[in-house]
Amino acid sequence: MAIVIKKGAFLHIQWFDPVLGKTKSRSTKLKDNNSNRIIVNKYAKKLQDELTRKNEDAKKFGIKKITLKDAFDHFLRINNNKHPNTIRDYMRFYDLFIKSFPEDLPCTMISKLSVEEWLLGIRSLKFAQNTIHGYGKQCNHFLNFMFEYAYTPMFRINRAIKTKPEVKEIIIFKDEDISKIFKNLPDKTSNFRTAIYILFYTGLRSSDILTITADRINLNQNLISYYSPKRKKFRTVPFHPDLKPILEKRMAEVSGCMIEYEDHVNLGRAITRYFKALKLESYYTARTFRKTFITLCRSRFNMDASVVRELVGHEHGNTTDKYYNQINMNTIKKEFKKFRFRF
Repeated sequence: MAIVIKKGAFLHIQWFDPVLGKTKSRSTKLKDNNSNRIIVNKYAKKLQDELTRKNEDAKKFGIKKITLKDAFDHFLRINNNKHPNTIRDYMRFYDLFIKSFPEDLPCTMISKLSVEEWLLGIRSLKFAQNTIHGYGKQCNHFLNFMFEYAYTPMFRINRAIKTKPEVKEIIIFKDEDISKIFKNLPDKTSNFRTAIYILFYTGLRSSDILTITADRINLNQNLISYYSPKRKKFRTVPFHPDLKPILEKRMAEVSGCMIEYEDHVNLGRAITRYFKALKLESYYTARTFRKTFITLCRSRFNMDASVVRELVGHEHGNTTDKYYNQINMNTIKKEFKKFRFRF
């Protein structure tokens, strides 16, 4: 029951919060007199009505009193099959989230207003726009999970609060840099050379090519089969004829994995060191091969977007066009000439 008490010269409202399981009090900063007591009693009644409503909602919707830490541990158990990078994203979000929401308190302390205030708060931090978008996306995943298991009442975040992702300019290799990369490859190991050729001629992810084994390559039909850790599925794609002699030579040397690196991180570091030794642009990474492949296919060679999507394993068709459809001006002018209407 919310009651009015006197502490010193001022009136306070004291109440028991069934969600937190604690008795709390707050100063009204009003001195103790009859007129102020009337005002404070109205506030106390309004607060008690709100507490009663919250308690009834919890019973009605079967809201479970469980701590934020318990809920997040459950969330991680459910999503333990996700990619390690995704799990790290979840952990980074949670570390930031519990700075505003103590993890030993019940999930029911979370409300629409408090989450929106948190989302607005991270906008003021010195994060890139896509980083803020990522925190918001992980927050949404976690909230949906808690709604599903009735750990907190359901609510919808205002769309105006959400930060949209920033679509950045796609960085691809310059033609002269591609020539330099391949010109200096003969001095590298067969393992490294094969990795570079596969990345350039397939546009696959670094994590994808590490799953390619010799027995998954069909030289007669020019097909490569691999397992995509990100999509969690096996895929088969054709490979370019220029890649065939490289694959044949490597298959004569190995019987298992075609590319022998511990993980995609180590492969990426090896590629970055190679770029640095060649004095190439510092922003080039292993992923630049994928961006270059897709951009060349779409913009220079005008390949159909659905074909490119299948080659590189994009799950959604709009990804290929939204991020990689950088068609040059000459191509646009040429295509525009097809618009011929006679009156």
